[in-house]
Amino acid sequence: MLLADEGSSAVSEKEVVFEDSFDGRSVLGDGYRVGSGMEAGWNIQDGVLFGKQVRDDHGSIMRKQMEFGDLHVAFDFRFNGGSRFNFVIDDNNEKSVHAGHVARASLTPKRMMISDDKLGLMNLEVREKRKAKSLPAEQQKELEDLLARTQASAAIQAKPGTWHHLELTIHGTVMTVHLDDKEVVSLDSPGFAHPTKTQFGMTVNGSSIDFDNLRVFATE
Repeated sequence: MLLADEGSSAVSEKEVVFEDSFDGRSVLGDGYRVGSGMEAGWNIQDGVLFGKQVRDDHGSIMRKQMEFGDLHVAFDFRFNGGSRFNFVIDDNNEKSVHAGHVARASLTPKRMMISDDKLGLMNLEVREKRKAKSLPAEQQKELEDLLARTQASAAIQAKPGTWHHLELTIHGTVMTVHLDDKEVVSLDSPGFAHPTKTQFGMTVNGSSIDFDNLRVFATE
């Protein structure tokens, strides 16, 4: 397995404010939240967190509850049959977006996408426009331009059955993601600077995707 402390020296020099290697227990426990009816979707074995989809209508959700503005987080993951996972950042008190979602990184074995959900995909007004059967041409163009501004993506190679290391930072209006110590994608979008984030975590589609060595670092 690729361990988090085998990453760059810049990461290892930063102060760790939270870490979880999932050792010594079989469930997530205090400080975490699991989606309703999704308890069976998450279990810990031999110090590895296993996530699988157990409801047909939604991927399995787990969130670490923590208050923050900027974020510097790192973890290891392994596609082990699952098709996609989202690393989701929420503000449970934010009412302008669906389910509090303000930002995310979405990964398949071949692609990574990051999104300013506060202004883009999860904004309630944007969601209503996307659901509309037809929009005037000018509004459709505005919607497409908005989605293009609030998302960025890149090809990746995350080999199934192999551990990979992901590092994600939000600094002000910029989100950047490194995979195996190489920058993959970055985006500057105003919604990333939302100041009162309350939790982050995974949403897993398919069965299964595995996680280990979760760390949160102090931000400047």
